[in-house]
Amino acid sequence: MRGGRGWLAIVLAALAVIGAEAATRLGPAAPAAATTGAAPSTTWLCPHGGGPGWTGTIEIANPTGATLDARLTSYAAKPLGTPKEVSVPPHGEVLQEVDASARAASTRVDVFGGWAAVGWVVWGGAKEPGLGAEPCTSTPGQHWDVVDAVTTQRSHSFLVVMNPFSIDAVIDVTLYLPEEPPVRSNAWTDLTVPAGSALALPIGSQKVGALGQTIVGAEVTAARGRIAVASSVVRDGGGIRSSLAVPNQASQWILPITGGTGGATLSLLVTNDTGIRFSAQVLARGVDESAIGDLSDVRQGGSSTTSSQVPTEGGSALLVQTQDGTVAAGLRAAGHGADDAATGGTATDAPAWVVLPTAFGLDPAASMVLVNDGASKVRATVTLLHDGGGSVGDTIQLSVPAGQTAAVSRSFLAKDHTAAALVEASGPIVALGAGTAGSGRYAMALGVPVPAGVLPDAP
Repeated sequence: MRGGRGWLAIVLAALAVIGAEAATRLGPAAPAAATTGAAPSTTWLCPHGGGPGWTGTIEIANPTGATLDARLTSYAAKPLGTPKEVSVPPHGEVLQEVDASARAASTRVDVFGGWAAVGWVVWGGAKEPGLGAEPCTSTPGQHWDVVDAVTTQRSHSFLVVMNPFSIDAVIDVTLYLPEEPPVRSNAWTDLTVPAGSALALPIGSQKVGALGQTIVGAEVTAARGRIAVASSVVRDGGGIRSSLAVPNQASQWILPITGGTGGATLSLLVTNDTGIRFSAQVLARGVDESAIGDLSDVRQGGSSTTSSQVPTEGGSALLVQTQDGTVAAGLRAAGHGADDAATGGTATDAPAWVVLPTAFGLDPAASMVLVNDGASKVRATVTLLHDGGGSVGDTIQLSVPAGQTAAVSRSFLAKDHTAAALVEASGPIVALGAGTAGSGRYAMALGVPVPAGVLPDAP
Protein backbone atom coordinates (compact mmCIF):
# COMPACT_ATOMS: atom_id res chain seq x y z
CA MET A 1 0.00 0.00 0.00
CA ARG A 2 2.77 2.37 0.98
CA GLY A 3 4.72 1.38 -2.16
CA GLY A 4 1.68 2.11 -4.34
CA ARG A 5 1.28 5.54 -2.82
CA GLY A 6 4.99 6.24 -3.36
CA TRP A 7 4.80 5.40 -7.04
CA LEU A 8 1.63 7.54 -7.39
CA ALA A 9 3.41 10.53 -5.86
CA ILE A 10 6.33 10.11 -8.27
CA VAL A 11 3.97 9.95 -11.28
CA LEU A 12 2.02 13.07 -10.22
CA ALA A 13 5.26 14.99 -9.66
CA ALA A 14 6.47 14.07 -13.15
CA LEU A 15 3.18 15.14 -14.74
CA ALA A 16 3.36 18.48 -12.94
CA VAL A 17 6.86 19.14 -14.33
CA ILE A 18 5.80 18.19 -17.86
CA GLY A 19 2.70 20.43 -17.61
CA ALA A 20 4.75 23.39 -16.41
CA GLU A 21 7.20 23.05 -19.30
CA ALA A 22 4.33 22.82 -21.80
CA ALA A 23 2.68 25.92 -20.38
CA THR A 24 5.95 27.81 -20.66
CA ARG A 25 6.25 26.91 -24.34
CA LEU A 26 2.60 27.55 -25.28
CA GLY A 27 1.99 30.67 -23.19
CA PRO A 28 -1.30 31.58 -21.48
CA ALA A 29 -4.53 30.14 -22.85
CA ALA A 30 -6.49 32.44 -25.18
CA PRO A 31 -9.79 33.66 -23.71
CA ALA A 32 -13.01 32.40 -25.25
CA ALA A 33 -14.48 34.58 -27.97
CA ALA A 34 -17.07 37.06 -26.72
CA THR A 35 -20.63 36.43 -27.84
CA THR A 36 -22.65 39.15 -29.55
CA GLY A 37 -25.43 40.61 -27.43
CA ALA A 38 -28.99 39.82 -28.44
CA ALA A 39 -30.33 43.30 -27.60
CA PRO A 40 -28.65 45.93 -29.81
CA SER A 41 -28.95 49.67 -29.34
CA THR A 42 -29.42 52.24 -32.10
CA THR A 43 -29.05 56.00 -32.37
CA TRP A 44 -31.48 58.02 -34.47
CA LEU A 45 -30.88 61.60 -35.57
CA CYS A 46 -33.86 63.86 -36.22
CA PRO A 47 -32.97 67.27 -37.79
CA HIS A 48 -36.61 68.37 -37.70
CA GLY A 49 -36.14 72.14 -37.39
CA GLY A 50 -38.69 74.49 -35.89
CA GLY A 51 -39.52 78.10 -35.28
CA PRO A 52 -41.22 80.56 -32.91
CA GLY A 53 -44.33 78.98 -31.43
CA TRP A 54 -43.68 75.59 -33.05
CA THR A 55 -44.23 72.27 -31.31
CA GLY A 56 -42.45 69.03 -32.13
CA THR A 57 -43.25 65.39 -31.47
CA ILE A 58 -40.83 62.47 -31.70
CA GLU A 59 -42.50 59.15 -32.46
CA ILE A 60 -40.91 55.87 -31.36
CA ALA A 61 -42.64 52.71 -32.59
CA ASN A 62 -41.67 49.27 -31.29
CA PRO A 63 -42.76 46.36 -33.54
CA THR A 64 -41.01 43.74 -31.39
CA GLY A 65 -42.21 41.73 -28.41
CA ALA A 66 -39.77 43.29 -25.94
CA THR A 67 -40.02 46.48 -23.91
CA LEU A 68 -37.44 49.04 -25.07
CA ASP A 69 -35.91 52.06 -23.37
CA ALA A 70 -35.12 55.32 -25.14
CA ARG A 71 -33.34 58.55 -24.31
CA LEU A 72 -34.18 61.80 -26.15
CA THR A 73 -31.72 64.71 -26.23
CA SER A 74 -32.64 68.01 -27.89
CA TYR A 75 -30.22 70.40 -29.60
CA ALA A 76 -30.03 73.78 -31.27
CA ALA A 77 -27.02 76.03 -30.78
CA LYS A 78 -26.34 73.79 -27.75
CA PRO A 79 -28.05 70.92 -25.91
CA LEU A 80 -31.50 72.01 -24.70
CA GLY A 81 -32.67 70.99 -21.26
CA THR A 82 -32.00 67.55 -19.81
CA PRO A 83 -32.40 64.26 -21.71
CA LYS A 84 -35.79 62.57 -21.43
CA GLU A 85 -36.12 58.87 -20.63
CA VAL A 86 -39.08 56.89 -21.95
CA SER A 87 -40.12 53.24 -22.05
CA VAL A 88 -41.58 51.88 -25.29
CA PRO A 89 -43.96 48.93 -24.78
CA PRO A 90 -43.90 45.87 -27.05
CA HIS A 91 -46.04 46.23 -30.17
CA GLY A 92 -46.63 49.85 -29.17
CA GLU A 93 -45.60 53.43 -29.65
CA VAL A 94 -44.59 56.48 -27.61
CA LEU A 95 -45.27 60.06 -28.71
CA GLN A 96 -42.91 62.46 -26.91
CA GLU A 97 -43.05 66.24 -27.23
CA VAL A 98 -39.65 67.88 -27.84
CA ASP A 99 -38.32 71.41 -28.20
CA ALA A 100 -38.98 72.90 -31.66
CA SER A 101 -38.69 76.61 -30.86
CA ALA A 102 -35.59 77.28 -33.00
CA ARG A 103 -34.94 76.88 -36.74
CA ALA A 104 -32.07 74.52 -35.90
CA ALA A 105 -34.06 72.40 -33.42
CA SER A 106 -33.01 68.75 -33.60
CA THR A 107 -33.35 65.64 -31.47
CA ARG A 108 -31.14 62.61 -30.88
CA VAL A 109 -32.91 59.39 -29.87
CA ASP A 110 -30.94 56.49 -28.35
CA VAL A 111 -32.89 53.22 -28.28
CA PHE A 112 -31.74 50.43 -25.94
CA GLY A 113 -32.68 46.77 -25.85
CA GLY A 114 -33.77 46.25 -29.44
CA TRP A 115 -34.88 47.97 -32.64
CA ALA A 116 -37.54 50.68 -32.99
CA ALA A 117 -38.58 53.06 -35.78
CA VAL A 118 -38.26 56.78 -35.06
CA GLY A 119 -39.72 59.82 -36.83
CA TRP A 120 -40.87 63.39 -36.25
CA VAL A 121 -43.86 65.68 -36.67
CA VAL A 122 -43.56 69.48 -36.36
CA TRP A 123 -46.45 71.93 -36.08
CA GLY A 124 -45.98 75.57 -37.00
CA GLY A 125 -47.10 78.32 -34.69
CA ALA A 126 -49.93 80.81 -35.23
CA LYS A 127 -47.80 82.94 -37.57
CA GLU A 128 -46.45 79.95 -39.52
CA PRO A 129 -49.25 77.38 -39.68
CA GLY A 130 -48.36 74.09 -41.27
CA LEU A 131 -47.28 70.53 -40.68
CA GLY A 132 -44.04 68.69 -41.45
CA ALA A 133 -43.15 65.02 -40.92
CA GLU A 134 -40.31 62.67 -41.82
CA PRO A 135 -38.52 59.58 -40.53
CA CYS A 136 -35.29 60.12 -38.62
CA THR A 137 -32.02 58.52 -39.75
CA SER A 138 -29.97 55.89 -37.95
CA THR A 139 -26.95 56.31 -40.25
CA PRO A 140 -25.12 59.59 -39.60
CA GLY A 141 -22.57 60.21 -42.31
CA GLN A 142 -20.26 62.58 -44.13
CA HIS A 143 -22.29 63.26 -47.28
CA TRP A 144 -25.92 64.32 -47.76
CA ASP A 145 -28.04 65.51 -50.71
CA VAL A 146 -31.49 67.07 -50.70
CA VAL A 147 -33.55 68.87 -53.36
CA ASP A 148 -36.55 70.71 -51.96
CA ALA A 149 -35.56 74.30 -51.18
CA VAL A 150 -37.29 77.35 -52.70
CA THR A 151 -35.91 80.89 -52.50
CA THR A 152 -38.68 82.89 -54.15
CA GLN A 153 -40.57 85.61 -52.29
CA ARG A 154 -42.55 84.52 -49.24
CA SER A 155 -40.64 81.21 -49.02
CA HIS A 156 -37.95 80.57 -46.43
CA SER A 157 -35.76 77.49 -46.81
CA PHE A 158 -33.24 76.14 -44.31
CA LEU A 159 -30.71 73.35 -44.18
CA VAL A 160 -30.83 71.86 -40.69
CA VAL A 161 -27.44 70.28 -39.90
CA MET A 162 -27.08 68.43 -36.61
CA ASN A 163 -23.95 67.15 -34.89
CA PRO A 164 -24.83 65.52 -31.56
CA PHE A 165 -21.42 63.89 -31.21
CA SER A 166 -18.45 64.78 -29.02
CA ILE A 167 -16.19 66.26 -31.70
CA ASP A 168 -16.71 69.28 -33.96
CA ALA A 169 -17.76 68.65 -37.55
CA VAL A 170 -16.44 70.74 -40.46
CA ILE A 171 -18.71 70.99 -43.50
CA ASP A 172 -18.84 72.38 -47.02
CA VAL A 173 -22.16 73.26 -48.67
CA THR A 174 -22.76 73.47 -52.43
CA LEU A 175 -26.08 74.73 -53.81
CA TYR A 176 -27.31 73.62 -57.25
CA LEU A 177 -29.70 75.75 -59.32
CA PRO A 178 -31.83 75.14 -62.44
CA GLU A 179 -29.98 77.26 -64.99
CA GLU A 180 -26.99 78.77 -63.21
CA PRO A 181 -23.61 77.52 -62.02
CA PRO A 182 -23.41 75.94 -58.55
CA VAL A 183 -23.06 78.30 -55.60
CA ARG A 184 -20.23 77.77 -53.12
CA SER A 185 -20.34 80.51 -50.52
CA ASN A 186 -17.27 81.34 -48.46
CA ALA A 187 -19.58 81.53 -45.45
CA TRP A 188 -20.45 77.84 -45.89
CA THR A 189 -16.97 76.53 -46.70
CA ASP A 190 -15.02 74.93 -43.86
CA LEU A 191 -17.95 75.77 -41.62
CA THR A 192 -17.71 74.34 -38.11
CA VAL A 193 -20.72 72.62 -36.57
CA PRO A 194 -19.73 72.47 -32.91
CA ALA A 195 -20.00 69.21 -31.02
CA GLY A 196 -23.39 68.77 -29.41
CA SER A 197 -25.19 71.35 -31.56
CA ALA A 198 -27.25 71.99 -34.69
CA LEU A 199 -27.26 74.80 -37.26
CA ALA A 200 -29.99 76.16 -39.54
CA LEU A 201 -28.48 77.56 -42.75
CA PRO A 202 -30.81 80.00 -44.57
CA ILE A 203 -30.59 79.07 -48.25
CA GLY A 204 -32.31 82.32 -49.27
CA SER A 205 -29.76 84.52 -47.55
CA GLN A 206 -28.38 87.34 -49.70
CA LYS A 207 -24.87 86.38 -48.58
CA VAL A 208 -25.26 82.98 -50.21
CA GLY A 209 -26.41 84.18 -53.65
CA ALA A 210 -29.23 81.76 -54.49
CA LEU A 211 -32.24 84.10 -54.35
CA GLY A 212 -35.25 83.84 -56.65
CA GLN A 213 -34.97 80.11 -57.41
CA THR A 214 -37.96 77.79 -57.81
CA ILE A 215 -35.89 74.78 -56.77
CA VAL A 216 -32.50 74.53 -55.07
CA GLY A 217 -30.58 71.34 -54.39
CA ALA A 218 -27.96 71.12 -51.66
CA GLU A 219 -24.92 68.91 -51.21
CA VAL A 220 -23.47 68.90 -47.68
CA THR A 221 -20.10 67.24 -47.14
CA ALA A 222 -18.33 66.82 -43.81
CA ALA A 223 -14.55 66.91 -44.09
CA ARG A 224 -14.49 66.03 -40.41
CA GLY A 225 -17.07 64.34 -38.18
CA ARG A 226 -20.49 62.87 -38.91
CA ILE A 227 -23.77 64.74 -39.32
CA ALA A 228 -27.42 64.44 -40.33
CA VAL A 229 -29.19 66.91 -42.63
CA ALA A 230 -32.74 67.84 -43.57
CA SER A 231 -34.47 70.62 -45.47
CA SER A 232 -37.13 72.76 -43.76
CA VAL A 233 -39.30 75.06 -45.88
CA VAL A 234 -41.68 77.67 -44.43
CA ARG A 235 -44.02 79.87 -46.47
CA ASP A 236 -45.47 83.18 -45.33
CA GLY A 237 -49.16 82.85 -44.62
CA GLY A 238 -48.99 79.08 -44.12
CA GLY A 239 -47.16 76.04 -45.30
CA ILE A 240 -44.42 73.85 -43.79
CA ARG A 241 -42.66 70.84 -45.20
CA SER A 242 -39.75 68.67 -44.10
CA SER A 243 -37.49 66.56 -46.27
CA LEU A 244 -34.73 64.32 -44.89
CA ALA A 245 -31.56 64.41 -46.99
CA VAL A 246 -30.19 61.17 -48.46
CA PRO A 247 -26.65 59.88 -47.87
CA ASN A 248 -26.28 58.41 -51.36
CA GLN A 249 -27.51 59.16 -54.85
CA ALA A 250 -28.98 56.35 -56.96
CA SER A 251 -30.00 55.46 -60.50
CA GLN A 252 -33.56 54.58 -59.43
CA TRP A 253 -35.95 56.28 -56.99
CA ILE A 254 -39.42 55.29 -55.81
CA LEU A 255 -41.43 58.32 -54.69
CA PRO A 256 -44.87 57.46 -53.24
CA ILE A 257 -47.62 60.03 -52.81
CA THR A 258 -51.01 60.06 -51.11
CA GLY A 259 -53.38 62.38 -49.29
CA GLY A 260 -53.00 65.41 -51.57
CA THR A 261 -55.13 67.05 -54.22
CA GLY A 262 -53.60 65.25 -57.20
CA GLY A 263 -50.89 67.68 -58.29
CA ALA A 264 -47.20 67.05 -57.62
CA THR A 265 -43.77 68.42 -58.50
CA LEU A 266 -40.85 66.10 -59.23
CA SER A 267 -37.39 67.56 -58.58
CA LEU A 268 -34.00 66.06 -59.42
CA LEU A 269 -30.48 67.02 -58.33
CA VAL A 270 -27.50 66.17 -60.55
CA THR A 271 -24.09 66.85 -59.02
CA ASN A 272 -21.85 65.36 -61.72
CA ASP A 273 -20.43 67.50 -64.51
CA THR A 274 -21.72 65.49 -67.47
CA GLY A 275 -25.45 65.27 -66.74
CA ILE A 276 -27.87 62.33 -67.04
CA ARG A 277 -30.83 61.02 -68.99
CA PHE A 278 -33.91 59.98 -67.03
CA SER A 279 -37.48 58.78 -67.39
CA ALA A 280 -40.41 58.74 -64.98
CA GLN A 281 -43.30 56.28 -64.75
CA VAL A 282 -46.56 56.24 -62.82
CA LEU A 283 -47.24 53.28 -60.56
CA ALA A 284 -50.90 53.17 -59.52
CA ARG A 285 -53.80 50.74 -59.29
CA GLY A 286 -55.41 50.28 -62.67
CA VAL A 287 -52.69 52.21 -64.50
CA ASP A 288 -50.09 50.51 -66.67
CA GLU A 289 -46.44 51.36 -66.10
CA SER A 290 -46.33 54.13 -68.65
CA ALA A 291 -44.21 57.22 -69.01
CA ILE A 292 -45.58 60.56 -67.88
CA GLY A 293 -46.07 62.72 -70.95
CA ASP A 294 -42.77 64.27 -71.99
CA LEU A 295 -40.79 62.60 -69.15
CA SER A 296 -40.18 59.43 -71.14
CA ASP A 297 -36.58 60.38 -72.03
CA VAL A 298 -35.27 63.64 -70.61
CA ARG A 299 -31.77 65.07 -70.64
CA GLN A 300 -30.65 67.03 -67.57
CA GLY A 301 -27.37 68.89 -67.62
CA GLY A 302 -24.60 68.44 -65.10
CA SER A 303 -24.37 70.33 -61.79
CA SER A 304 -28.02 71.37 -61.88
CA THR A 305 -31.54 70.92 -60.59
CA THR A 306 -34.80 70.60 -62.45
CA SER A 307 -38.51 70.44 -61.60
CA SER A 308 -41.46 69.02 -63.54
CA GLN A 309 -45.19 69.03 -62.85
CA VAL A 310 -46.57 65.49 -62.82
CA PRO A 311 -50.16 64.21 -62.70
CA THR A 312 -51.01 61.99 -59.74
CA GLU A 313 -54.30 60.83 -58.31
CA GLY A 314 -55.00 59.02 -55.06
CA GLY A 315 -52.36 56.68 -53.70
CA SER A 316 -49.69 56.32 -56.36
CA ALA A 317 -45.94 56.59 -56.91
CA LEU A 318 -43.37 57.83 -59.37
CA LEU A 319 -40.61 55.51 -60.51
CA VAL A 320 -37.63 57.54 -61.69
CA GLN A 321 -34.80 55.80 -63.54
CA THR A 322 -31.59 57.21 -64.98
CA GLN A 323 -29.58 55.77 -67.84
CA ASP A 324 -26.06 57.11 -67.32
CA GLY A 325 -25.57 58.45 -63.82
CA THR A 326 -27.07 58.91 -60.38
CA VAL A 327 -29.31 61.60 -58.89
CA ALA A 328 -31.09 62.67 -55.72
CA ALA A 329 -34.85 63.15 -56.02
CA GLY A 330 -37.71 64.89 -54.30
CA LEU A 331 -41.48 64.93 -54.68
CA ARG A 332 -43.65 67.82 -53.48
CA ALA A 333 -47.40 67.32 -53.18
CA ALA A 334 -50.10 69.96 -52.97
CA GLY A 335 -52.54 69.80 -50.08
CA HIS A 336 -56.14 70.92 -49.77
CA GLY A 337 -55.09 74.22 -48.19
CA ALA A 338 -51.99 76.38 -48.21
CA ASP A 339 -49.86 73.59 -46.76
CA ASP A 340 -47.98 71.09 -48.91
CA ALA A 341 -45.85 68.00 -48.24
CA ALA A 342 -42.61 66.48 -49.48
CA THR A 343 -40.62 63.26 -49.56
CA GLY A 344 -37.19 62.32 -50.83
CA GLY A 345 -38.41 58.81 -51.64
CA THR A 346 -36.28 55.68 -51.43
CA ALA A 347 -33.87 53.84 -53.68
CA THR A 348 -34.68 50.41 -52.22
CA ASP A 349 -37.74 48.39 -51.27
CA ALA A 350 -38.15 45.99 -48.34
CA PRO A 351 -40.63 43.33 -47.13
CA ALA A 352 -41.40 45.07 -43.81
CA TRP A 353 -41.96 48.72 -42.86
CA VAL A 354 -43.07 50.80 -39.91
CA VAL A 355 -45.15 53.80 -40.99
CA LEU A 356 -45.32 56.51 -38.33
CA PRO A 357 -48.30 58.88 -37.92
CA THR A 358 -47.98 62.22 -39.71
CA ALA A 359 -50.94 64.15 -38.25
CA PHE A 360 -52.88 64.14 -35.01
CA GLY A 361 -54.77 66.66 -32.95
CA LEU A 362 -57.75 68.55 -34.39
CA ASP A 363 -59.82 66.69 -37.00
CA PRO A 364 -57.04 64.34 -38.16
CA ALA A 365 -57.28 62.08 -41.20
CA ALA A 366 -54.68 59.53 -42.25
CA SER A 367 -53.90 57.75 -45.50
CA MET A 368 -51.30 55.19 -46.50
CA VAL A 369 -50.06 53.80 -49.79
CA LEU A 370 -48.13 50.60 -50.48
CA VAL A 371 -46.05 50.46 -53.66
CA ASN A 372 -45.05 47.29 -55.50
CA ASP A 373 -42.38 48.02 -58.08
CA GLY A 374 -41.77 44.32 -58.72
CA ALA A 375 -43.07 41.83 -61.27
CA SER A 376 -45.21 39.69 -58.92
CA LYS A 377 -48.26 40.37 -56.76
CA VAL A 378 -47.49 40.92 -53.07
CA ARG A 379 -49.72 40.18 -50.05
CA ALA A 380 -49.44 42.58 -47.12
CA THR A 381 -50.68 42.65 -43.53
CA VAL A 382 -50.97 46.00 -41.72
CA THR A 383 -51.06 46.04 -37.90
CA LEU A 384 -51.64 49.13 -35.77
CA LEU A 385 -49.09 49.92 -33.03
CA HIS A 386 -50.96 52.00 -30.49
CA ASP A 387 -49.63 54.81 -28.33
CA GLY A 388 -48.73 53.14 -25.05
CA GLY A 389 -49.17 49.63 -26.44
CA GLY A 390 -52.39 47.67 -26.23
CA SER A 391 -54.31 45.52 -28.65
CA VAL A 392 -52.38 43.74 -31.36
CA GLY A 393 -55.58 42.56 -33.05
CA ASP A 394 -56.12 45.65 -35.23
CA THR A 395 -54.96 44.23 -38.55
CA ILE A 396 -56.00 44.38 -42.17
CA GLN A 397 -54.82 42.41 -45.19
CA LEU A 398 -54.59 43.50 -48.79
CA SER A 399 -52.82 42.65 -52.02
CA VAL A 400 -50.63 44.93 -54.11
CA PRO A 401 -50.55 44.03 -57.82
CA ALA A 402 -47.26 43.97 -59.68
CA GLY A 403 -46.19 47.42 -60.81
CA GLN A 404 -49.07 49.08 -58.98
CA THR A 405 -50.09 50.49 -55.61
CA ALA A 406 -52.69 49.75 -52.95
CA ALA A 407 -54.25 52.15 -50.47
CA VAL A 408 -54.84 51.08 -46.89
CA SER A 409 -58.46 51.65 -45.89
CA ARG A 410 -58.96 55.08 -44.33
CA SER A 411 -61.62 53.62 -42.03
CA PHE A 412 -59.05 51.16 -40.71
CA LEU A 413 -56.51 53.93 -40.06
CA ALA A 414 -59.24 56.01 -38.40
CA LYS A 415 -59.44 53.45 -35.59
CA ASP A 416 -56.49 55.25 -34.03
CA HIS A 417 -55.11 58.34 -35.75
CA THR A 418 -52.09 58.41 -33.39
CA ALA A 419 -51.04 54.83 -34.15
CA ALA A 420 -48.02 53.73 -36.12
CA ALA A 421 -48.49 50.84 -38.52
CA LEU A 422 -46.39 47.73 -39.03
CA VAL A 423 -46.52 46.52 -42.64
CA GLU A 424 -45.38 42.93 -43.33
CA ALA A 425 -45.42 41.74 -46.92
CA SER A 426 -44.70 38.57 -48.87
CA GLY A 427 -42.25 40.46 -51.07
CA PRO A 428 -40.43 43.79 -51.34
CA ILE A 429 -42.60 46.94 -51.30
CA VAL A 430 -42.41 50.60 -50.25
CA ALA A 431 -44.77 52.22 -47.72
CA LEU A 432 -45.62 55.87 -47.12
CA GLY A 433 -48.09 57.57 -44.81
CA ALA A 434 -49.77 60.97 -44.99
CA GLY A 435 -52.10 62.96 -42.83
CA THR A 436 -54.11 66.13 -42.60
CA ALA A 437 -55.24 68.02 -39.52
CA GLY A 438 -57.15 71.24 -38.90
CA SER A 439 -57.14 74.10 -41.43
CA GLY A 440 -55.61 72.11 -44.27
CA ARG A 441 -52.34 71.11 -42.60
CA TYR A 442 -50.79 68.29 -44.62
CA ALA A 443 -47.66 66.13 -44.38
CA MET A 444 -46.22 62.94 -45.88
CA ALA A 445 -43.53 60.68 -44.45
CA LEU A 446 -41.85 57.63 -45.90
CA GLY A 447 -42.01 54.53 -43.73
CA VAL A 448 -38.95 53.10 -41.99
CA PRO A 449 -37.74 49.75 -43.40
CA VAL A 450 -37.41 47.05 -40.74
CA PRO A 451 -33.99 45.34 -40.77
CA ALA A 452 -33.82 41.61 -41.39
CA GLY A 453 -33.98 39.56 -38.22
CA VAL A 454 -36.02 42.04 -36.18
CA LEU A 455 -39.36 40.35 -36.94
CA PRO A 456 -40.48 36.77 -37.55
CA ASP A 457 -40.68 35.82 -41.21
CA ALA A 458 -43.16 38.00 -43.10
CA PRO A 459 -46.34 36.35 -44.40
